[in-house]
Amino acid sequence: MFTFNDSRYTHMPFAATGPDGDPEEFCCIPVNGLWKLYHFTGKRWKRVRTGLPDDAFECGPTAEFEDGMWKISFVAGGAKSARQFKLYRMLGFDADPMVQVAADVGFVWKDRVVHAGRRGPVTIIEPGRTVTLTLPGVEFLYRVSYDPFQPNRLLISGQLPGGEVFSWAYRSGMKILKEVIADGIPAYKCAFYEGNCYYAKREAGFEERRIVKAESLELNELPAEEHIVETEAFTHARHENPEFE
Repeated sequence: MFTFNDSRYTHMPFAATGPDGDPEEFCCIPVNGLWKLYHFTGKRWKRVRTGLPDDAFECGPTAEFEDGMWKISFVAGGAKSARQFKLYRMLGFDADPMVQVAADVGFVWKDRVVHAGRRGPVTIIEPGRTVTLTLPGVEFLYRVSYDPFQPNRLLISGQLPGGEVFSWAYRSGMKILKEVIADGIPAYKCAFYEGNCYYAKREAGFEERRIVKAESLELNELPAEEHIVETEAFTHARHENPEFE
């Protein structure tokens, strides 16, 4: 998985089970210096045409095959006509992108919307409740994704105040936090598929990376309460029938 036949840099891997039961791959590849969404067709990497401006950055793809279509979410922005980064969702490759919320990182999975600004907090919106993850020791967030086989397992990449990059796997609700170390370094913007880890390995400059499969993998438990403050608020829709007032 995640093999490339040219020298282009690659970022933001994500894999999900397709309609035939095999994994299908998504990632970001630069076009004229701007990151764009791509999907592997089984034969080649094909660009996902989002319909957004040519000068927009597109990043952080996630996807699930449901109801006979690929439901794709991603973050995009930075275009002259639309500077603000937002979380989008597409119901099928040919669909128009739908804005979910202003965000620098995040994803949509079924009826769950997860989003954050560059400095957090991470907000998880589900029917009937909202969970907020405050990360007091984090300077920047670079990606928030999930494990397709364990959707409650958030994959968080970011930077600490000293400039150190981190990669965490966090189970909301259970408050279990683990550091993801691949080949001896934090697994930057990683993806998991059937236990295998794929991440964007740095080659030169900070964003000059290529997706590789981890040869070695460590999941080191961290004290969650020292790194993430999790709060939960329940929401209830107002019933329109006056009998229930």
